[in-house]
Amino acid sequence: MLEEIEGLEFFEDIHRYSYQGNWLLHSVTGVLSFDMSPIVRKRINETRDGEDGWALRGTTIHAALEQHLLGEAEVNPGRYQEWIEPLLDNWLVQNTNPIAVEYRLCDPRISLGGSFDFLIQYKGKTILGDLKTVSTAAAVESRKAATAQLGGYLNMMNYHHPRLWIDRCVTLVSGPGVAKVISSDPGECINAWEDAWGRYSVNLEVKEPF
Repeated sequence: MLEEIEGLEFFEDIHRYSYQGNWLLHSVTGVLSFDMSPIVRKRINETRDGEDGWALRGTTIHAALEQHLLGEAEVNPGRYQEWIEPLLDNWLVQNTNPIAVEYRLCDPRISLGGSFDFLIQYKGKTILGDLKTVSTAAAVESRKAATAQLGGYLNMMNYHHPRLWIDRCVTLVSGPGVAKVISSDPGECINAWEDAWGRYSVNLEVKEPF
């Protein structure tokens, strides 16, 4: 398994990263959502909490995938069994070798932090992936690849682990009764991230890291 980055901490309760004792000013998700429309942001906030909210669904399904990849006992899927069973039966997570799961990353040059869901070896290929959960089977088909997000993680991997070659980036989409893999070229992901960071840094004051 990939060693953790020394000096990097994540504080779950406030969703912030610290590196070598200094707060990181930006996160990958923050960069990609800064220009979200107020209507979309309001809808996301309204559907977050409660038994039917996306937060509990996402936490439960992410935990199931993490424990599956690590070979641990699976969590009780509860009402999300319809999501978790096809996810864990998906070809991508069957007979794979995990390199890192729920891995914390940072880029101190731009005071950025983030965490990817999994890095695995599958049939000799090294694959960086992000898991997305959706509420319906139809939403699985319409879900777009997390190209820029994966590019942000890939950029930080290149900074900390430059000798680790990543062959593909994937978005693994989990819905009720179905799971889907969307494959992306790493170069495409890096370009998408650089475009997103450029828009973010132009519209917001980007402070010096330390």
